[in-house]
Amino acid sequence: MADPITPAERAEVRHRHAAGESRNAIARAIGRAPASVSKIATQEGLRFEGGARVAPATEARRADAAARREQLAADALDAALAQVARADGSDTARDARDHATAARALTEVHARVTELARGTGHGSRGASMLDRLADALLGPNGEETSGEG
Repeated sequence: MADPITPAERAEVRHRHAAGESRNAIARAIGRAPASVSKIATQEGLRFEGGARVAPATEARRADAAARREQLAADALDAALAQVARADGSDTARDARDHATAARALTEVHARVTELARGTGHGSRGASMLDRLADALLGPNGEETSGEG
């Protein structure tokens, strides 16, 4: 079993982390296993980001996620519009209501995904179409408009 971690080692990890050293470099410097340095860092509220080595991969992941959010928002809006068309062509009021409910749920998905994308700087451009769709489904006062009596 390894010796207990000392306050001096904790201070050294904090100091070297603040200087930008990697986890493995700190481990070599203090003579501890990298897992021990990770444990100390976690307990001290420190994180190792991987630095320049992983920055391109991280940015690629962010760009991919942004593109996927854009696609999800577009797909949800397309599906909502298809549900509106189905509602208009429904034979019964119940079917029309069911399609309108589905369209509303898909519109909410679009709105949430668009808001998420905007929060990260990769916004969707579908907001004005979303507003028109919501008005068509809910009316200008935000109350459902169905053909039921």
